[in-house]
Amino acid sequence: MRCRTISVGLTCLILAMLATGAWAAPKYKVLHTFTGGTDGEAPFAPPIFDKAGNLFGTTDTGGGTGCSGGLGCGTVYELVRSGSEWTESVVYAFTGGTDGAYAVSGVIFDAPGHLYGVTYAGGEAGVGTAYELMPGSSGWTESVLHSFTGGSEGQGPTYGGLTFDKHGRLYGMTNAGGLYDSGTLFELIQDKGGWGEKTLLVFGGEDGYEPPGPVVLDATGNVYATATWGGTPGGGTVVEWMRDTKKEKTLYDFKCYNSQCKSKDGWNPEAGVIFDKSGNLYGTTSFGGSGGCPGGCGTVFELSHFSGGKWKETLLYSFKGGSDGARPFSSLVFDKAGNLYGTTYGGYGAQDFGTVFKLKPSSGGRWSEAVLHRFTGGGDGRGPIAGVVLDAEGNVFGTTEFGGQAGCGEFADGCGVVFEITP
Repeated sequence: MRCRTISVGLTCLILAMLATGAWAAPKYKVLHTFTGGTDGEAPFAPPIFDKAGNLFGTTDTGGGTGCSGGLGCGTVYELVRSGSEWTESVVYAFTGGTDGAYAVSGVIFDAPGHLYGVTYAGGEAGVGTAYELMPGSSGWTESVLHSFTGGSEGQGPTYGGLTFDKHGRLYGMTNAGGLYDSGTLFELIQDKGGWGEKTLLVFGGEDGYEPPGPVVLDATGNVYATATWGGTPGGGTVVEWMRDTKKEKTLYDFKCYNSQCKSKDGWNPEAGVIFDKSGNLYGTTSFGGSGGCPGGCGTVFELSHFSGGKWKETLLYSFKGGSDGARPFSSLVFDKAGNLYGTTYGGYGAQDFGTVFKLKPSSGGRWSEAVLHRFTGGGDGRGPIAGVVLDAEGNVFGTTEFGGQAGCGEFADGCGVVFEITP
């Protein structure tokens, strides 16, 4: 049909765009609902893809009868795609002994396809492990790379998990332990006798304390991390450990540390930072900004790298605490076009069940937020504490800590889900 007037023509254009999906809302799908039994419960980390397009992830509890009053000690799971459906199986269930307990962090792959991660507890001293899972004809076999001892070495590896450098060394954080019992940055190095641990940085002074992880490395092997609290004002820091000097420097001190502070730069970073192609850093804070929540609803920030080793913070987005979300606890991820993706743990009016968001850059350094999904707290899940991952087509995958199956979990608020969002 030919459109004869401007108004009719515009209507035809709108209908055509809707028909082709140009204005279609993102499609949300639950890939797996955790039951709290052998399949696991409460995923704290995002899943990752293997080379075949299957997903691997972890749950904090579930998988057996030990730990947490019989809820289980956590799992590593796999989701295998068959057409449009996904099937979950447990790769490994932790027992709470020397093999570890509470798989709060996600896993990463090495080149041969082995998985690496940390547990918050368990091990020989009961304060955490770093582990490897090796695939074989009869399943996956776990090997403990290191059992943390507490004290000066650190304890309680964080949910940020492990990161490889180009030489095959592993890096991670502990939430406690060290000289000031405020957490550490550690390195695991493989030799003929196994893996050895080295503490690179002890938190607790002006560099902050309780580092959440994950860490990120630049091309020269320098390590970048955040601390949730501390620093000069007390609201957290972004720090760099320099490989050539074996020393650290604080790149940024967040100016606030409680709800009485008037600065809008954000405070309390609960996740690590990521690089863009120009070497600038991006991250989130769970408090601060100009939103209406007590202490602020959280922010997305950029640290720009200048000559002379100086960094400048720019606030990209300040959450309002309504339909746009509040309390981002997760790291961010870029897509190919330079858009940022993340989650908020809360924020959706009075329901406060969390969101998945996208930030798009525009002219003048401005960023605009679009909410890809607002969780309802029912079968779609609630409380996404982890970030998200993208596949090659730009589809978004993630987890929620709670929600899903009604009546599941210790507090009957659901055991969590794995989800996919098709933009």
